[in-house]
This record gives sequence, structure tokens and C-alpha cells, in this order.
Amino acid sequence: MREKRSWLLPTLLASAVALNLAGCGSDDETVTVTPPPPTTTPPEPEGPTFPEGAIMVEVGENLGANITEAFINAQSGDVIVLPEGEFKLDRTLLFDGDADGDGVFAKNVTIMGYGQDKTILDFSEAASGDGIFVQNAVNITIQDLSVNEAKNNGIKLKNSNGIILRRLATIWAGELNEENGAYGLYPVECQNILIEDTYVRGSADAGIYVGQSEYIVVRRNVAIENVAGIEIENSKYADVYDNHAVANTGGILVFDLPIGNHRYGSSVRIFDNLVEGNNTKNFANASANPAGVHIVPPGTGIIILSTDDVEIFNNVIRDHDTLSITASSFFIAEPDVTGAFAMNYAQPGGIIDDGWRAVPRNIHIHSNEITNSGSNPNGYLIEDIIGAYTQIHGVFPAILYDGLGEAVANSGLFAGPSAMIDYKEPPFAADGSDNVCVSNNGDVSLGQLYAGDHSPATLEVPDILFESSQDKLMNCTQVSLPVHTVTIGDEVFGCGIDDDTAGCDGGETVGNGGSIGEGEGGLVGDGDLSLCEASGSEVNWSALLGANCANLSDYNLFADSANPKGAANSGGMPYDLNSPLFTDYTSKYRYVFVPGGEAAAYDAQEVFDFPVGTVLVKTFAMPDDTATPGNENEEILETRLLIHREAGWSALPYVWNANKDEAVLAKPGSIMNQSVVHKGETIEFDYVVPSLNQCKQCHQYSGEDGIARFMPIGPKARHLNGNYEYADGSTNQLTAWTAHGILTGTPADLASIPTVPAFELLGNGDLSGATDAEVMDLAKGYLDINCAHCHRPEGNASNTGLKLEYWRPYEGNEQAHGECKSPVAYGGGSLGYDIVPGNPDESITHFRMAATEPGDRMPEIGRSLAHDAGVDLIREWITRLPAATCSE
Repeated sequence: MREKRSWLLPTLLASAVALNLAGCGSDDETVTVTPPPPTTTPPEPEGPTFPEGAIMVEVGENLGANITEAFINAQSGDVIVLPEGEFKLDRTLLFDGDADGDGVFAKNVTIMGYGQDKTILDFSEAASGDGIFVQNAVNITIQDLSVNEAKNNGIKLKNSNGIILRRLATIWAGELNEENGAYGLYPVECQNILIEDTYVRGSADAGIYVGQSEYIVVRRNVAIENVAGIEIENSKYADVYDNHAVANTGGILVFDLPIGNHRYGSSVRIFDNLVEGNNTKNFANASANPAGVHIVPPGTGIIILSTDDVEIFNNVIRDHDTLSITASSFFIAEPDVTGAFAMNYAQPGGIIDDGWRAVPRNIHIHSNEITNSGSNPNGYLIEDIIGAYTQIHGVFPAILYDGLGEAVANSGLFAGPSAMIDYKEPPFAADGSDNVCVSNNGDVSLGQLYAGDHSPATLEVPDILFESSQDKLMNCTQVSLPVHTVTIGDEVFGCGIDDDTAGCDGGETVGNGGSIGEGEGGLVGDGDLSLCEASGSEVNWSALLGANCANLSDYNLFADSANPKGAANSGGMPYDLNSPLFTDYTSKYRYVFVPGGEAAAYDAQEVFDFPVGTVLVKTFAMPDDTATPGNENEEILETRLLIHREAGWSALPYVWNANKDEAVLAKPGSIMNQSVVHKGETIEFDYVVPSLNQCKQCHQYSGEDGIARFMPIGPKARHLNGNYEYADGSTNQLTAWTAHGILTGTPADLASIPTVPAFELLGNGDLSGATDAEVMDLAKGYLDINCAHCHRPEGNASNTGLKLEYWRPYEGNEQAHGECKSPVAYGGGSLGYDIVPGNPDESITHFRMAATEPGDRMPEIGRSLAHDAGVDLIREWITRLPAATCSE
């Protein structure tokens, strides 16, 4: 078995890091271990080269704004070069492959620096959580730079097809603790992912994490001093090879977690890796989440949890305090098989019905070189298991299989319509194709907690099986899994495909171009700017459809171009929402403009089907005092347009100048120092105007074709079914829109429309006299407008499993609302569940709504302050929810 190539440790980074490995005794005890020096001197890294025509981003007055604008303006084939040097960034750098939502994708874009030790982006003072965030990209490459000290994730990618992450670093320097960001490199809900030659250090979750994705190659990376070095979670068709996982809590993880978004994992190969000395104290946020990385026992090489079809072979796995390899069902994390597990996952319409399975099947562990394992086993999750093995056998096994899932499946008690509880776990196949098999790993010890044919009557009593050298335990083999490849454009990447890795040639391969696609049409660049000439008293419809004009006045939306709160041209109508989305206590002035002779079609549940040419206008103004919004002292800050063009909706943010006589297009957004008096206290804060990309982040909606299109949030029947004080009197808005000729199909009986109840900016007063049903209705309405645009199956937070739409009943969908639901990617400090009925202080939803720190607050963008009335409402709602299994 060959040693890991020494050049995988970048000279710059490896020399700067000392390894804090967990030593003898409990999880809390640590010793300092110096890593062995490389066997050869690594060559000096060669600097990158830039193609002719590359876009060289200048430092300028605000590098974050300059990079953001370059991202927004990117066209297919562009290479965007970030400057050499170390820079503090004030914002997340967000790249959207379809920035304005018009259906035109910028493909084959490269974002690069001068090298991971030469272009260093420091996000320690940023006003948002992620370092770089990419979404809706087709064939994106990020390389040759370092992202440091992000408050949440270093580099995150979502809903993208064709990703190369190459020669990158994500680093949290200094002490390892739970304050570090969660993930270093973090593709989620993506396809065709290649991660190679990167360095990740200090993540309080996983250094390299690929989640809910398919077609994945992770190779030649160094993951050092993270909680999890490399994690493949709920993903299919992954090859992880030639990596060096050292001094993490756990080296490499293959997890399948109960998320509830139809994405579950299988077919993962872990091979040719050097996994050594992963003994670092677990510094993840402590949490009640039964399977978060906080459960990873320090001193663990490789963990398989609940995933089917995993092959682990040809790895060097050495120097682990606890164990080298473990494979287990989810029951090791949630052992209450008939209690909490059933309540949390086996309810009708729950996670098991969604397709998740707790029991791993077809696991093949073979041909690994395993040494020095189990000298000091520790980890709170397995204390009892450690105690049992050391008491009975005097030693802890190097390879451990829990066997409990197999025993549960083979008991016949938990599958089929006659089962006591249907976990949809049939007995293991008689031909052995479901078995966990171990072979040819040298003279290493094996343990199996439960025998596979364990008596169903005694599932609470483990067997504690052990062999110091393999004889019968798990002594079988499985058919090798295929080579997994990545397809990016016309290129195919993978083991033996574009490298010389041995043992991968000539076999079956699995790869695919993916299904995340693109639309057609839309503007080229900013369109025809010659259209941006306003005149007369009609809206400039041509400019709205054909150009991203530099000034708001170019569209001629208002009779007085300097007064976006006054009379509108071309029959534009003001409107409001019953429960407005909170944005730092600003007043909001909304208008809808529909081209003459056209009308929107009523939809009972989603946004109305507005005709091409429609524009939704929202102006934000900061009051001097939240008690008196709308007075003459409020300051107009920004106006946002949502324009329905031929290819779809587009967003344009405009920021008002100092004289307040013009608003100027601000694609990269803006950060303004603001103050407001709230309840007698003056609050100073940074008000953030979202970039054009960030608009898409909240407003995107993924349809059945997988394309994330831009979609308005507010103009739905349930939010508009209420009175508005028009110039000629108070009228129901749906009635007024219908009478005005801009809406068709409105039901005659408005009382039949499920309607979000009104909730005021400063709250609805004392809720103690409200009934439980009234509080439920208010809370669901508030969550719908503030959260459900992302937290729904079609939204940008689909991977969380939270579904908060108003129309979705709470009863029967408790877990979808977060009740006793563990978070997928965030622990909420020491909190373990999104909602703990009866206990808001233990609920992540309440915590994140009250938080203002980037990385903690929710929504992640769109506010800097907490909405105390909204927080109080959700507190009251959670307090009144009936007790559940996690309430104790």
C-alpha cells in the first residue's frame, strides 16, 4: 500500500498548522502532536496563467462591490480574476448563473485568484454568513484562492451543474471551537462536482461537504483539523480518493440523514486515501440532533451511517484512538426504536414515506491497511458500547458494525402493512446482496454489536460480538461498485479517466450530464439602453421590457419621478400585504403596473399569473421612529423593481441619491449606515440593499424542470385579501384589482379564500387573550411571508426539509413545520430541534429569528435587526404547541 503523495500538503499551509489531537481519557482532554514532515520537499507551486480577455477585478474603493458587479455582469466563457493580496470583505460574494432571472445562463465561467496563498479573502468582518455563494450555475470553476474566517460557510454552491473547485483553501485559523464556520467547501443539491487539490482547515462541521448531490469526484485534497474532514451526505455516485484526512475528529463520513426533500444517498466509493490521526476533540456545536457531526467520536477514521451501497478499499487508515472504520444504522444515533424514532420519522407522510431508510445495506470494506487503532476509545455517543467491549473483551475493535439495523430488519416487525410500525425495512436479501462485508484488511479486530439474526424479542440486549482476527464476523464479499465520473461540458473526469490512478481502468462507469439546465431568451447584457428616455405621462413600457436602465426615472413610473410614494402613471395601483415581510422596520410602498388591456390570472395558492410587461415596484423608507412610520421625517432608501419580461421575471435594485431626486441602478447592492428610534431607544445599524444576485437568492422558484426561475413573493390571494385605503375610499384589494381590469378569475365569495391574518409592524398587542387557533393562524401567516419563499420544496432552502407555506396544515405536517425536527446543516448553538413545542428557548427557529449575527440570523439576508414583534409572536406560538417527544 503506497504512502500519500507529499505534495498534497501545500507548503504554505501545512507549515503553519499544529495538530491538536485528542489524547487519553475523555473527549475534553487534548495533547499537541506535531505532524510528520513530508518525505520529500514539495515543489514550489507554479503561479496561474490568465487567458487573454480575462476580467481583472480592481481593488478600488470597495473590493466586495467590485467583485459582486463582475459576477453580475459575467457572460458565458468569462474568466474573472480576483486581485493578489489579502483583503477583508464586507459581504458574501454571490454568483448566480442567471443573475437577473431572465432565463439566460452564463455558462463556463471561471472565478480565480493568483493562488491560494496569494489571493486571500478574509470574511471575518462581513455582514453576512457565507464567503462565496454560487447558485444556478452551469459549468463553474473556482480556483487558486483562499476564503478565510467566513461566519457560516467558506464556499457554498447550490442548484448548479458542472462544478470544479480546484487549488482552493478555506481556513478558520487559531483555536478550534464551535464559533468557527460550518463547512469549508459546500456543494448542495448539485450535479457533476469535481473537488481537487484543495486545503480545508478548522470547520466546526465538515471541511469538504457534498450534500444531496450526484456525480461527484473528491480527490487529492487535504482536510486537517475539522470536525469531519470529508463528508458525503445524502448523495449518489461519489468517488473519494487520493485524499489526506488528518487530525480531524472523524476522517471521512458517508451519511444518509432524514431530511425530507426526496434526496437520499447510495453508491459511494472511498479508496486510496490516507486517513490518519483523526483524534481531535469534537468541537461542533453540542446538539440534540441525533446524527449531527457532534456525535462523531474523536479518534474515528471512517464512518458509514445509514447509507446503502458503499465500498471502502485500498485506504491507509492508522493511528486512531477509538476505531478505524464503523458502519451503523441510524438506530445507533436514535436507539429508541419504537419510541422517538417512530414519532420522528415513521409518521404518515413523514421522512420514511419520503424515501429515507435507516438501515445500511451492501457495504463492502476490503483491502485496507489498518494499524494502531483503539488505544484510547472515547466519545459520549458510544460510551456504553466502549464500556461493554472493554469489560467483556478487554479491547475495542478496529472495525465495528452495529448490526442493530440488520437485526431490526430481519425481525420482521417493522416492514409491511401488518408490521407493528412500518419502517419499510424488509429482511436482508437471502442472496447476501444486502450484507455488510469485511475482507482482506490484514490482522485487525472486528466487532458486531448485534447479530444479524438477533432475536426480535430481545432487541434491547446487544450481543457484543468480537473477533481479534477475522473468522466468521462479516466474512463475505460484495460486487465492486462502478467508477463514478463527472461530466462538465465535453470533458469527463474521474478515476482512471483523466488521471493515472491504478485499479480504475476497464470497469463499469457511472456518469451523466445531469438535469439542472437552463432557459432561453432574455436580454443580452443591459439590453438596448437607447430605450431609456422617459417622456409624457405613460410608463416607458419598451424600456421595462428591453433595458436595465441606469436611473429609475427612465421608466417613467410616477408622475413625480422623485416621489415613488405618490401618483403612478398608466394606471399603476398601490397595494399592501396583510402580514408584510419584515425589513429593518422600514415603511414599504408597493405598486403594481400592468400594461393596458392585459390582466393577471387569479391563482388560489401561488403568485398570480401576471402578463408580460407587468412591473411590481417596492420602495423602502426608514422612519425616524418606528411608532410613526410614514411621517415627513422618514428617509427614502431604495426602490426595487420586479419586471416580467419575455423570458421571465427580472429584478433591479435602485438606490436613492443624497438629494433624493433620483434612484440609481445598484447591481452590487449597497450598505448604508442607518438609525431608527424603536421603543424610545436609538438603534444604529448597517442597512443592506441586496445585490441583484441576492434578489434571486430569495425569489427563486424551482419548477418540475429543475430550472430555478425568478418569482415574486407577495402578490398571492391570501396576502391581498384585505382592504386598502385608496384615494376614493377603503376597498378590498382583490375587488379593486378586478374592477380596475388587472385581475381576472377572482372568486365571487372573497370569504372563501384562505387568508393570512393582518399582523402589524409593531405587533397586534397582547396575545394572551387570543385563542390557540388565532395564534396558530397569525404565526403561520408570519412564517409564510417571511420564510416560506425559501422554506418550501421549490425554494432555495429546499434542502432543509422545512415546509412553512400557509396553506400546509400544521396538523399532520408537524415535522415539516420543524416540530422535533433536527436541522440538516445548522445546530443553532446548543439547540437540537427547529421547534420544541412548549419551549421556544430550546427552538432553533426562535433563536435564529431573534439573532442578528451573520451565520445565525434567519432570514440570512434582508435584515440586520430582529423583528421583536415577530419574535414574540413565534415565541407565543411555540409556547402553546402541544407537547411532543422532544419537549421533555
